[in-house]
Amino acid sequence: MTARFFIDAAMGRAGDVMALAADERRHVRSRRLSDGERVIVLDGLGGRGEGTLVLSGTAVRVERVLRPRGEAVVAVTVLLGAAEPARVEWAIEKGTECGAAAFVLIEAARSQAAHVAALASRLDRLRRIAAEAVKQCDRTLVPTVTGPGPLKEALDFAPRPLVLTSPGGPATLSDVLVEEARRGGLLAIAIGPEGGFDPSEEAMIREAGAADLGLGPRMLRLETAVVAALSRLAAFG
Repeated sequence: MTARFFIDAAMGRAGDVMALAADERRHVRSRRLSDGERVIVLDGLGGRGEGTLVLSGTAVRVERVLRPRGEAVVAVTVLLGAAEPARVEWAIEKGTECGAAAFVLIEAARSQAAHVAALASRLDRLRRIAAEAVKQCDRTLVPTVTGPGPLKEALDFAPRPLVLTSPGGPATLSDVLVEEARRGGLLAIAIGPEGGFDPSEEAMIREAGAADLGLGPRMLRLETAVVAALSRLAAFG
C-alpha cells in the first residue's frame, strides 16, 4: 500500500512542491523512506494528490491531483457523551474508519467530571487519532473533534436531520428521513455516555426533532454503539 502523509497547507496543483507536516517528516524518517519514493498526500480538507518525496523526505512534488475518496454521501456528525477517555479515543478512531464527518463531545448528566476534564485536555490527541485513522482507512477528510460542551449548545448547532440511539427503537430509519439526509448531505446522531443520556436529556433531544434508532437487543458500550450506529447509517450514506 502506498504510504500516505499530510501536508501542512491546502493541496496545490500538479508540479507544486508541498511541505510535509512536521509530524509526518518524523514518520518518513522512521519508515526509512527516501527521495523519489511515491506517496499519497492529503491536506485533511478534501485535497488529495500523488507524487514523490523530495528535499530529503521533507516535501512532496505533486505529480497528480486526485479525486477525494472514502467519503460518505451523507456527512454524519456524532454527538458523543463524554466517557472514559480510552473509550472515547477508540470510538473516534473506529468512528472515523466508519465514515464519521465530525465528533462533538457532550458533557452529559451521566458523564463523570474527571472524564470531561481529561477529554478537554486531550483534544489535540483526539484530533491526531482521527487524522491517523483517515490515513489508515484511505479517506480524504479528517473529522473535526470539538467539546466537551453542553447538550443544548450541541443540539442548537447540530445538522439536521437528527437521530437518537434508543434502546428498543426501530432498526432502520424512515424513508422520509433518509431522503431528507440525502438531499441535504448532512445528519447528526446522538450517542450517550456509559449509562446513556438521562430521561430529561432524551426528551430534549427528541424535542429538537430527533428520530429514534435502535441498535439491537443488547446493551452496547459507547465505542461499540458508535460503530453499530454508523454501520446502520452506511447503508444510505
